[in-house]
Amino acid sequence: MSLLWRNDVGSGTAGSLIAHRIATETNYTFIVLEAGGKGNALFDIPVLGPLLHGSVYDWLFQSVPQDNACLAMRNKKCTLTQGKIVGGSSKLNNMVHVRGNISHYVNWFHGIHSAKYIASQFEFIEKELLHINKLLYESELADAVIHAAEELGHKIKSDENYFGKSMLSQRKGGRWSTSDNLKAEHVKTNALVQKVLIRNNAAYGVQVLKSGQEIECYARKGVIVSAGTYNTPKILQLSGIGPKNLLESLEIPVFKDLPVGENLQDHVTTGLDLVLFDNSLSVNALNVLNVMNIFDYFFNGQGAFTSPGCEAVGFLSTKNESMPDLQFMVLPVGISSDRGSHLRKTLSIQNHIWNNYFEKVFDKHTATILPIVLHPKSKGTVYIYTKNPNIPPLINPKYLSHEDDLAVLRNGLKMVIRFVSTKAMKDIGGYLNRIPFPGCEKHVLFSDDYLNCYIRHLTLTSFHPVGTCSMGLPDSNSVVDTSFRVFGVKRLYVADGSVLPTLPSGNINAAIAMMASVFFDTNIGNIRNTKLCYVSTMYEYIYNICIVEKL
Repeated sequence: MSLLWRNDVGSGTAGSLIAHRIATETNYTFIVLEAGGKGNALFDIPVLGPLLHGSVYDWLFQSVPQDNACLAMRNKKCTLTQGKIVGGSSKLNNMVHVRGNISHYVNWFHGIHSAKYIASQFEFIEKELLHINKLLYESELADAVIHAAEELGHKIKSDENYFGKSMLSQRKGGRWSTSDNLKAEHVKTNALVQKVLIRNNAAYGVQVLKSGQEIECYARKGVIVSAGTYNTPKILQLSGIGPKNLLESLEIPVFKDLPVGENLQDHVTTGLDLVLFDNSLSVNALNVLNVMNIFDYFFNGQGAFTSPGCEAVGFLSTKNESMPDLQFMVLPVGISSDRGSHLRKTLSIQNHIWNNYFEKVFDKHTATILPIVLHPKSKGTVYIYTKNPNIPPLINPKYLSHEDDLAVLRNGLKMVIRFVSTKAMKDIGGYLNRIPFPGCEKHVLFSDDYLNCYIRHLTLTSFHPVGTCSMGLPDSNSVVDTSFRVFGVKRLYVADGSVLPTLPSGNINAAIAMMASVFFDTNIGNIRNTKLCYVSTMYEYIYNICIVEKL
């Protein structure tokens, strides 16, 4: 009997996709270990997605205090929501499906895979594993922003720089994740993987905490870590794989000195509730209480409950170049919409900021056009500071530590201001929130100095962390090779967002799904369909020595 190990948030997009393909395309027996719990049908209602933020289905990560960002948040810490649930963060996101720039993915694999091959992977997952659909319900804002883009001379088509309505991973109105392909018999929940077991420079299993009991699962051919950009480096470091100085300082035996936890990158943004309306849009907080919308969703798979939170996306260059450096996400409802009952708490906004800015627009309908830095130059770290596997790592994204990121966001806000000033936006009653942001009152409203101050205070993440176990060539400051194998440790693989060496040009879920499909074809499909038996690539998955009944 053989067993596939999935750990922590291992049933996220990558882990679930790999597990599903093993289940349907091989005869291997496997198990998915998930640190979180199972969801239910209510969790798949798109409009309720934000309610899972800050819940028991969220890892509740926060950054360390930031020097240059998150000044409006308590203790200068940014909230870093990540899903602790079957499906991982794909159960908490906006469901937006963006392929991104395929040439970047060719660079990830250093030319081993062609653009045509990568495009075929996207086609495969979109046709077979994800349900990609158009918006089923939208507010007036979606069309208004697209018309505003046309008014300003931007393209409304699918090339590098464009605006368009969101494409979603959605089925019959509900949220759809790769984990929805899994059978319950393959998933063991509330099972926290503590570390990888290593002997003679080879992984031979994992240590799991389940119901207060530590269980060891031994591997016959390979261990896959698919715990996400924050938890994967934590597990590897606890296992003795990581920066030597860090591990020695914690008296952890060093199996392999690698830059695990470095190169953290994230899509940073700003601009909450910057767009106001005197009258409510058709997507608003009251939709959740409307009995007709409840009926329309459960019986027809239609209506306001299908709203993903992001109705349109745009990709523009602030430098008049063909390659965009900004993404825009159009959100029809602001955080002021629930009067501070939930959204304010999940972002951990300071009281005086809330009282003197957001609370003052309770009589308005608030919306947001988020400008997002696609390729930030600021890079951070994820390091453990204790040997206790129950303690989260120290996450320091170092947001806006590079001045170029601040400049891109500042230019992005100027574009938002231009958008709101168009006839298309004015026709639906849109205008700018001109309340000076607390802490920035000394600056002229919307001047460069004001925008810099505003950005550093109201710094937000798009929840798109990557890079902490970066893929690359040997001796290139990477953690895994282009076949996802951890350098210097046999039979150990990483397949999740942590291996992406750079951020995709857009929401990361599609890119991670593509990467996971490449992982399967490279390490499982090719081996299964050939007679090659090289020890370095033979992959049969974790042997079931642990007592499955205890899991």
